[in-house]
Amino acid sequence: MTVYADVVFFLNSAIDFLLLWLTSGIRKQKAVWWRLLLSALLGGFYSMLHLWPQFSIAYFLPVKIIVSFFMVWIAFGWKDPLAFFRNLGMFYLICFITGGAMIAFHYVMTGDSQVAGGIFYTESQHGWGSPVSWGLIIFGFPVVWLYTRLSLRSLDERQMFHQFTADVKIRLKDQELRCVGLVDTGNQLRDPITRAPVIMVELEQLKTLLPEPLWKMAKEPGFEKDWEELPADWMNRIRLIPYRAAGKKNNLLLAVKPDYVIISQGENENKIKKILIGIDVGSLSSDGTYQAIIHPSCVSAV
Repeated sequence: MTVYADVVFFLNSAIDFLLLWLTSGIRKQKAVWWRLLLSALLGGFYSMLHLWPQFSIAYFLPVKIIVSFFMVWIAFGWKDPLAFFRNLGMFYLICFITGGAMIAFHYVMTGDSQVAGGIFYTESQHGWGSPVSWGLIIFGFPVVWLYTRLSLRSLDERQMFHQFTADVKIRLKDQELRCVGLVDTGNQLRDPITRAPVIMVELEQLKTLLPEPLWKMAKEPGFEKDWEELPADWMNRIRLIPYRAAGKKNNLLLAVKPDYVIISQGENENKIKKILIGIDVGSLSSDGTYQAIIHPSCVSAV
């Protein structure tokens, strides 16, 4: 079997350049193209060393790690240790995801793949390698690259989203409800008399805490006329809060006064007694990520 060093060098340099470019995009790091190219050329040169037995030591794990350190340093520089190791970690993650996807796709297409010493081998009767392998590089890699970038960006956005969520524990008449809430700075709803903040909670979550006449009344329009059906011991807990939603006329929101509510973010907790629970008959989150909308004042002390 004939192996062409220039093909190995060119192929691996091109892949390393794209991986570094993807790392730059995901990490939102400004990288100069010539630094990415220089780093990729180092990776391409390193990939050729396995062709000579006297350089077999270069493929021991410590040497691989050192080479990857130099590649990331050349591509992105050294601003501070934390930024460097974040870039390095993202580079490793992208390499694992992209490399694994391409190897799996090649095996599905050909049923033939070999991995030795961290190197992916294919065989071909032609000097330029397997047509399937080149097809993977030309067409498959951009698809995997795009999928990886979108997936990692989605994870990043979800992580940012979770910074605005908090655990909610509601205590009401010796019963407790736990759910996840989204802190909404646009929610300025308060009781006009007591100025108590109102957090919105889905009715489906509250059913276990509320008497049946109350949650049935919340689902029906014009519930104001059905007060006589409510248990007497609940009358002092119920409030009607005037509100106006976008594109809708003024309306009344059925709310309940709990014993207290605890808002938790990480290790921090805020116990609130002067608060109301607004009953939302719909679904606050399309994917069920959260079940409550938290008034921003409820987390000011968290």
